[in-house]
Amino acid sequence: MFFNQFPKIAYSIQNNGIQSVITDYFRYVDVIDRLAQSTYTYSTTDILDSERPDTVSRRLYGTTDYYWTFYITNDFLKDGLSAWPKGDSEIKNYIANQYKNISAFRFPFGDADSSGRRSTLVGIPIKNEAYLPYLKLCKVIDTISSNNKRVFSSAKIVDYDPNMSLIWIDNSDVTWFSEDVNLNAQFGNGGSNDTKYVALSKTSMFYTAASVSDFSVQFISDGTSQADSLRKSFIDDLRPITERFRPNAFFNTIPDDILDRNYTLTSTQYWKDGSLAPAYYYDPLNINEEISEFNAGHEATNYESIYDETIGENDQRRTIKTVNPLYIESFAREFKKLLNE
Repeated sequence: MFFNQFPKIAYSIQNNGIQSVITDYFRYVDVIDRLAQSTYTYSTTDILDSERPDTVSRRLYGTTDYYWTFYITNDFLKDGLSAWPKGDSEIKNYIANQYKNISAFRFPFGDADSSGRRSTLVGIPIKNEAYLPYLKLCKVIDTISSNNKRVFSSAKIVDYDPNMSLIWIDNSDVTWFSEDVNLNAQFGNGGSNDTKYVALSKTSMFYTAASVSDFSVQFISDGTSQADSLRKSFIDDLRPITERFRPNAFFNTIPDDILDRNYTLTSTQYWKDGSLAPAYYYDPLNINEEISEFNAGHEATNYESIYDETIGENDQRRTIKTVNPLYIESFAREFKKLLNE
């Protein structure tokens, strides 16, 4: 095994003066400069689909004993086995698991319109780790004609990427609530209104128009004193931000319990499968030049998806630097010698 080659040291694990003999994992030896500069010592090898380090070692050297050399000769593999390129089905399953039930909504950063109104996420404290478990991406899906009370679709926010102006939601947690107390009491009872709004909340969240301005980020308390206290802090942080959404709208007079329902955010794009969301944008006239989300356009298609970028990075890792079989034994001996000096 690779770590069997590392020397042993006496080390106080608890920093209490009592020493134990452990493997010196802190020791690191770079590739020998003399060998690294030899064009005859190294070559490149393409890893076949789903090949493991030990099977590549057997294919190249006739034994599994030299699998560890791949981790020495390739910088990206110094992160360990997790960095080893995945097979075709494995990488696809990996992406699918990473983004299972995850959708992304884009709220482009933009300048104020002629009335001074903005509808971007900038300044909303979504990244605050204390608030995040209670934050929901909400969207107006109905208004009760008799009292103008609104019905919202809501989904749990799981992350926010300010550089890409993306909110990530759990699409298995899309539900509804209403400002109307009597209607809201019907939530979860399986009745006609509950059934209606369960269905409508899921279809309306993933809108069909080019863009929608009925979104908001709301703090939904679970009724505990801790959550209620956090909500008060969230509203205090949000209030000065809301002034820029609708200038002169007297946000300072809106009660705390409804403040986060009374501004709107504009979403221009969404990706129900979050892995298809942009990893980065590029200049449409030069695909090799990355550009900011701000310069990409509100309904941009000039982007590399997270899926494609992940597949591409994995494919690049399939070509690795290996020690020429003629030198593998001397390489291993010299490495072990330096390791134990």
